[in-house]
Amino acid sequence: MNTMTMISKRFPKSEIACLEHGVAKVQVGPELICPKCAIALVNSNNANRQDEVNKAVCKKHMDGAMIPERHAKSTLSNYLTKTQRQAHTLQICVNYTQQIIKNLSGNLIMVGSTGTGKTHLACGVAKTLLKNGLKARYITSEEIANRIMKAWDRDTKDQSEESVIYDFAQYELLIVDEYGLHDRDKRTELVHKVLTERYDLKKPTMLISNFTLEHLQKDLGDRLWSRFQHDGLSVIECNWADQRVRG
Repeated sequence: MNTMTMISKRFPKSEIACLEHGVAKVQVGPELICPKCAIALVNSNNANRQDEVNKAVCKKHMDGAMIPERHAKSTLSNYLTKTQRQAHTLQICVNYTQQIIKNLSGNLIMVGSTGTGKTHLACGVAKTLLKNGLKARYITSEEIANRIMKAWDRDTKDQSEESVIYDFAQYELLIVDEYGLHDRDKRTELVHKVLTERYDLKKPTMLISNFTLEHLQKDLGDRLWSRFQHDGLSVIECNWADQRVRG
């Protein structure tokens, strides 16, 4: 029995018809109500509430993504492509985004000098995923190491090293920017632990660095480089001029 039939059977019909739907209104207390109008109103209210919930969830995920303020408005659609190489780079990022939306594994490495738009593109990928209900997180390699090392501090210890690494492994995409700018001590090992944990859980990672591709491969080491390629690896080399410099 559908909702329309239930309303019609539960409440007495009147002789007045709804001008919009042409069905008899029913007596609900002192009011005459069209069953179809009532159903449409309920559905509309439910849709509005669901829309509010979706917006709240999206905002929560957006806030949790920690996208830098400078890139608050950076998207894939407003990335300027002045050369064919830049256009090809943008297309790789678009394809990679769609791959993650389809729940496919795979990593992306973006290397190149400063000012070539690497972070802009990464934030654009993250925002597209967030709008599709997926969780993404932007962070630098230095911040990853600092977060883990903070867990060692007994005075402020509220998480263990393992739990911090686990938290970083839960995002559908983790964007690790400025790889290689962290101090070259224990921090490198800690960043590698996060990358390895995400590999074990088959979670995609985007790694951004000013290193050359050869330097990055050497820094990751043979084992981690092999793991990075296992589920598929997209590589972008941004080797054009610094776009921040105004000539």
